[in-house]
Amino acid sequence: MTERWALSADSHVLEPHDLWQKAIGKKWGDKSPRLVTQHQGVKAKFFFTGYEYVRIDEIVEGDADLQAKLVASGTNPDVRVKCMDEDGVWGEIVNATWSLYMLRIPNDDLARDCCSVFNSWLADYCKVAPKRLYGTAMIHMEDLDWACKELDRAAKLGLKSVLINCDTRPKWKPYQDKSYDRFWARAQELDMPVTLHIITGNVVDLFTLHGDKRIHIPRSTLDIFEEGGVTLGNEFIFGGIMDRFPKLKVILSEYEVSWLPHWLFRMRQLQKVFMPAMKMPPIKHPIDEYMTRVYHGLIDDPLVDEALKHVDPKTVMWGSDFPHARCTYPNTHKVLDRVFGHLDKGVREDITIYNCARFYGFDLPPSLRRQAAE
Repeated sequence: MTERWALSADSHVLEPHDLWQKAIGKKWGDKSPRLVTQHQGVKAKFFFTGYEYVRIDEIVEGDADLQAKLVASGTNPDVRVKCMDEDGVWGEIVNATWSLYMLRIPNDDLARDCCSVFNSWLADYCKVAPKRLYGTAMIHMEDLDWACKELDRAAKLGLKSVLINCDTRPKWKPYQDKSYDRFWARAQELDMPVTLHIITGNVVDLFTLHGDKRIHIPRSTLDIFEEGGVTLGNEFIFGGIMDRFPKLKVILSEYEVSWLPHWLFRMRQLQKVFMPAMKMPPIKHPIDEYMTRVYHGLIDDPLVDEALKHVDPKTVMWGSDFPHARCTYPNTHKVLDRVFGHLDKGVREDITIYNCARFYGFDLPPSLRRQAAE
């Protein structure tokens, strides 16, 4: 077991392919998410998300033995904890994989059922190492009565944070509408961070593009990594959510951080120039003050130095993306040395351990607590 440790603020499970068929297959039949063997005439393993299709061999790539171990860890928490010990990762924020796509299902009833199944399964998964695996609930935001009840259920199950649709559907009211306020109020009261994660909004994920639509892979990739920042700016900041709920925690997960300098330039410009010119009501604080409550996840962004000139390093958290194909396992600390090794020791430790511990409330072991106190 390693003596060097990190905390990952963005890791994932790989839900069993038959999870939803077993739980809700009788109710939903062929609409249930499941593994299929062909799509659009192409014979291969695809995961049907309840709406879109993801070709398995396009997201699982690289060394076969390593990929088999990663897949096993995604469904078996005992295997996962062994991998964490090998790689020097003491704790993880555990997000979904397949369930991310399910927030895009047009049938709202099916989307809610899929979330409920996942949340129950994830809670059981995390029970194997409850101090080290902090699960993130999935909540579809179309029905606020259900969303609030599921948030309470997730908290009772022991899940530590909540992941919502990255943006509202065009037919829904926007998040800044006060009809959502009871959800934000409850998340604030429960101290459960609200996560905006790629894939879960209105932008099509590149891995769901097939046939002639693959010409849009560059467009989709560029768009999907901007969606979270748009929602943060329009809804949470200028939409007044963060003014109405000053203790609400928000994290943009897997967006990396190199987008932040330009985004902040535009946000400040909006506040100082465009919003007054358009006679829009002012927000209560400078943009940079809101950013002390917004956290950002990165894996290996090479432009982290530039981002740290514009945001407080205490709001930046490293994540391994384990067990996805681009994750840092089994070389996490080599990656951390490459990306963060030149930084001040305190800044590096904040980004790789203590920011995550503070934000999510990890109960660190005594050795790490002593380091935190130094």
